[in-house]
Amino acid sequence: MRHITKQRWLTFIFVGLILISTSCNAKHPIEEISFAPSDYQVFFYSTNSYPKIENEYLTAILDLKHKYPEQMDNIERKETTKEAAKRKEIGEYPSLVIVKNGETISTLSGDTKKSEVLQHLLKTIN
Repeated sequence: MRHITKQRWLTFIFVGLILISTSCNAKHPIEEISFAPSDYQVFFYSTNSYPKIENEYLTAILDLKHKYPEQMDNIERKETTKEAAKRKEIGEYPSLVIVKNGETISTLSGDTKKSEVLQHLLKTIN
């Protein structure tokens, strides 16, 4: 029978604690990016869990900012919680929500191509 050293036990316990502490956190932060071109409010919600998909949204937002810098000068970033996002009826990430006069007029979620995101965003500028 093999003898397990104290150092191996400590390593095993340390790795176990790391895995437990990272997997049991129920309140993962959500990144919220918002801006208000024209009479619209645009909100982008991201968990930073799907970088390739989230990049499609972020690239579309940056392209719009590059094309219309004066209408996109008020971009804000903050962290929120899943509970707060659920109150805005966000169930899937990433999500883009476009609001006009307090009413949601467009929502995109999940795996969406940059061109489709940009098409929805252009409605807020034109």
